[in-house]
Amino acid sequence: MNKKLKVLVVDDSLVYRNILSRAVEKSSIAVVDCTASNGAIALERLEQRSIDVVLLDVFMPQMDGIETLKKIKEKHSHIPVIMISSGGEDGAKTTVTALREGAMDFILKPTFGDTQSNMEHISRQLNLLFSQILLDKYLVPGQAVRPSTEVAAHVTKVDYKDDVKEDWGHQDAMIQVKDITKDPAIDIPENQKPEKIKKHLDISYSYKLPLLKGVDVIVMAASTGGPNAVEEVCKALGEEFSKPILLVQHMPPDFTRIFAEFLAKKVSIQVKEAQEGDKILGGRLLIAPGGYHMIVNPDFTVSITDDEPVNGVKPAADVLFRSVARAYAGKRVLAVTLTGMGNDGTEGIRALKRACQCYSITQSERTSVIYGMPRSVDEAGLSDESVDLKDMGTRIKEISRGR
Repeated sequence: MNKKLKVLVVDDSLVYRNILSRAVEKSSIAVVDCTASNGAIALERLEQRSIDVVLLDVFMPQMDGIETLKKIKEKHSHIPVIMISSGGEDGAKTTVTALREGAMDFILKPTFGDTQSNMEHISRQLNLLFSQILLDKYLVPGQAVRPSTEVAAHVTKVDYKDDVKEDWGHQDAMIQVKDITKDPAIDIPENQKPEKIKKHLDISYSYKLPLLKGVDVIVMAASTGGPNAVEEVCKALGEEFSKPILLVQHMPPDFTRIFAEFLAKKVSIQVKEAQEGDKILGGRLLIAPGGYHMIVNPDFTVSITDDEPVNGVKPAADVLFRSVARAYAGKRVLAVTLTGMGNDGTEGIRALKRACQCYSITQSERTSVIYGMPRSVDEAGLSDESVDLKDMGTRIKEISRGR
């Protein structure tokens, strides 16, 4: 049984349709089912074919990527859509809009190298996203068996070798993917599934903390699916919310600034892309800038550093969280892990648990676009609560008040 993802490639450029198609075909876990040169044709293809994933160009004539995405989500909400962005100011704005409209993630079109190197660059990023989609497709909550050996073999063939600095958000995910598929053909009894096991293993309680009596700072981490999740959480906080929030959202340069500007128009709290020397203030959300790490200093200001990627990403939640553990040693910290691929943030929360009074909440599996980052925290025994996204903002307010 050959379980491969069937992909629809949508791009008005014949050259890029070919590059994207070759990038997909290079993967062992996906095939190009069909292509389309504009949004209208893409919608026809979706009515005619059984498609698992759509690769959608941001800028197209007749029906652009945003309009096409909205129509896909209206009629085919279960199909993940990965945007293909050209970058730049306009590309960043449109792509952030696409994420807020329900796109799973995006890939930047390379602006360097020849056609072959561009294809390989895109293929590496697609492999990581496809792997997670494939696992989500066949590792369904409540399912009694793991995917077939063939499916797992396809997933574990992914091999990432390039410099991690070139890709901003997905490299570390394969650690998790390979762990998940170590014993692909084993039947798992109901009481031994990961979500059941974590309720019984002693390690699940090793870092548990009683509910805090208020908090001094809130730290958040998000990746794939994060922009929508962050917006929903922040909207629920309301204008009365008075605690400082520090966020790492995996995005490249410019995109975090655009995201901060979008978010500031939608929520009541102050929102700002962090800059060197910014003070940590109550009622303000500071977002780590894309392509840099954000750290907290002992005087409760932030510094922006150009150090190497951690967990294959930059900014990295682990870097921020560890700095908070030092600056806020002994103080009350609420750590929030939202949807995202990989395991960034887990070790940082471990450091927070050791150095601070840290209460940790994770987004529930059923409401996560990608359950990777919350799962990593959950399975490390570092989560004190799993919370549905619709309740996350309210729960943050309650914990901040000591309830």
